[in-house]
Amino acid sequence: MDVKLVDRGATGELILSGDLDTKTARDADELFLKMADRFQNLIMNMQGLDYISSAGIRSIRNLYVKLLRNGGKLEVINVNENVMEVFEMTGLAGLLNIR
Repeated sequence: MDVKLVDRGATGELILSGDLDTKTARDADELFLKMADRFQNLIMNMQGLDYISSAGIRSIRNLYVKLLRNGGKLEVINVNENVMEVFEMTGLAGLLNIR
């Protein structure tokens, strides 16, 4: 998985590509939590994310919880059909602000 950061002041945009799976989730989790400390709000742009596993879901949920605790929010954009299906099956679609 590849992550690019766009700094928009109080908001950061993380542009994801590749797979967020067991192999990449640990590094992603570490990066996501650092970004939650750096930015009040985050946009997670999934335009290039091809696949997400349960480990990836956990990383996104951890990010969501940390931002919420810090008084911020997570917005998820450009979710493809396959990833959206996983969000819906796991209940994460009901938590996240997806557009």
